[in-house]
Amino acid sequence: MRLKNKVFLYELISIVWIFMAAIPRRLIFPLKGLFAFNYDQGRDFLAVSKIIWDKDLVLIGQTTGLPGIFYGPWWYYFLAPVFFISGGDPQSVAIFFAILAILSIVFLYLLLKTLTKNTFLSLILATIAAFSNLWMFGSPHIWNPSLTPIFFMISIFALHKIATGSNSFYFLIYGLCVFLAIDTTASFGAMFFIFFIISPFLFKKLLFKKQFLFAVLGAFIILFPRILFDLRNNFLITKSLVTYFVNPKVYGDKLPVFERFVSRLEQMLRILAEGFTGGHVFLMILLIVFAVFVLMMVFTKNKKLFSAITRDQVLVYIVAVFLATIAFFTLFPDRVWGYYLVVLPTLFIIIIAKIFTYGYELKILKFPTLALLLALVVLNFRMDLLPPYQVKWLGDGATYINEKKVMDYITSQNPVNYSFFAYTPAIFDYPFDYLILWYSKRGLIETPQENQKIMYLVIREASSGKYHTSGWYGDKTRDKTEVVDKKEFPGDLKVEKHRRLD
Repeated sequence: MRLKNKVFLYELISIVWIFMAAIPRRLIFPLKGLFAFNYDQGRDFLAVSKIIWDKDLVLIGQTTGLPGIFYGPWWYYFLAPVFFISGGDPQSVAIFFAILAILSIVFLYLLLKTLTKNTFLSLILATIAAFSNLWMFGSPHIWNPSLTPIFFMISIFALHKIATGSNSFYFLIYGLCVFLAIDTTASFGAMFFIFFIISPFLFKKLLFKKQFLFAVLGAFIILFPRILFDLRNNFLITKSLVTYFVNPKVYGDKLPVFERFVSRLEQMLRILAEGFTGGHVFLMILLIVFAVFVLMMVFTKNKKLFSAITRDQVLVYIVAVFLATIAFFTLFPDRVWGYYLVVLPTLFIIIIAKIFTYGYELKILKFPTLALLLALVVLNFRMDLLPPYQVKWLGDGATYINEKKVMDYITSQNPVNYSFFAYTPAIFDYPFDYLILWYSKRGLIETPQENQKIMYLVIREASSGKYHTSGWYGDKTRDKTEVVDKKEFPGDLKVEKHRRLD
């Protein structure tokens, strides 16, 4: 009984430690309003506001960036209850995601511990993730890729339970979470979709079972809204997919396969270096080399232990996903944005945890492994992880606190019978569209109207003068207006109040 109490206390201390260690990188900035509220967030908040305020349920989500191909609606429905409880307040939603990000690091620790049965190594690796400046470890951003690693980790936990002979329920969880991960990051999702289809044939002992039909059921549940949308809209998504595969459009530079392979490896190394070695690519290479060295030592010193590695179905699965990610994005001809690879650090940390756990069982490797991991903890530690937390960054034009200052300034003038326009290089300024809607819903400001005598112009990148050369400024003032008030805000934002002279 005393032993159980000691184990429980140690576990509780570990969880509290990870939770506290993850706070500075994730919660401090949202608490001060310093979080991104740009094109994607504004678009998503407008969509969710229709679900909550207009009771307009949807079958599809946002576009994937390819014409006619959409995400499913699950991101919106995940966001909807948080939106409802917060009353549509972006900062409250951002704080929720920050807390979710912290909890995802705690879950990472619990997952590593479950997979490795090595509490100490799991604690050190989770601490590295908590200290890491890489957003992909527990992302506090309000956008769908923030959820991808979470669903992926749950799918791996379900896979672990399947490997240990648990019931069919975990096949359903596996299918649901794999397709929720697919549905939150389209490019990684395309690879994962293919991998899901072939996985029963690659891992016959693990997945080639009649229970895999429950995983297919989970996949169907997630895909069903889009299937229904496609049936109602003359197979728009299907036709668009066929069109893309027949004639794919490449917007980035076209590179030969080998150059693309080298470029993708360099990109992946930079991401992993930011996550594990404080941005030092050379140290990241050394970490990978050490992991390979551990495998070689296990092979030469303990064949029985090495055999256990090859029989570790979850490890083999994770390594296969990792290699498939490299292969897929090498063949992928277009530009690869960083968030396409959002799961990469999670994949790597699970692989490292597994390999180092096996190496840990060899006395000759125990001390070097611990020394290396503790060195990584120190490398990722920064003084700004310690209180008091001083944030000097003022944010840019897409930072919520600066956009809110603009809205509060306009609201303080209590405008009536006015027009409102916001300039952005992206043409559509969804953030201010949403903020105007949210402020008017709360009765803080009247809803702007077209062609009013008073007009507010919100100008982004004001110092660049882009709004003068683009024609936008002239279009809004061509009927002769005079500037009666103007004010500049952090983030290179400017507000001009115009009065029509006619």
